[in-house]
Amino acid sequence: MPRKRAEAAAAPVKSMLKMVGPAVFYVGLLVAVVACLIQPTGLIYVALAILGVLVGLANVTAKETGPYLFASVAFIVTALGMQTLISAALPGLLVTYPEFTRLAANITIFVGSGAAIIALKAIWGIAKSE
Repeated sequence: MPRKRAEAAAAPVKSMLKMVGPAVFYVGLLVAVVACLIQPTGLIYVALAILGVLVGLANVTAKETGPYLFASVAFIVTALGMQTLISAALPGLLVTYPEFTRLAANITIFVGSGAAIIALKAIWGIAKSE
């Protein structure tokens, strides 16, 4: 009987997380895009990292851990590679438009912090099960 009550009490929380998770993701992307238009500060990076952690915790289930981490690593490597490509191919463009570099950095912080927390969660689960 207590188990059924606990499951019933957890249902609204899970439902709320399903709505909040995607909203936090969109807010994080919006902050990353808007923040690339201004001079970066440590506070912006901390906010992006916190939003990334919230996205990871609210959106990624145990079943989605592998694909999420793979996509995160692929994105981060690609963003860093594109940042290098843009600076090498268009050196004058970065002087005029440093927003491209800031956008890549902002999204990398946002995605990377979520990937870090999910990776730690996965490592904890593996260590705990043995």
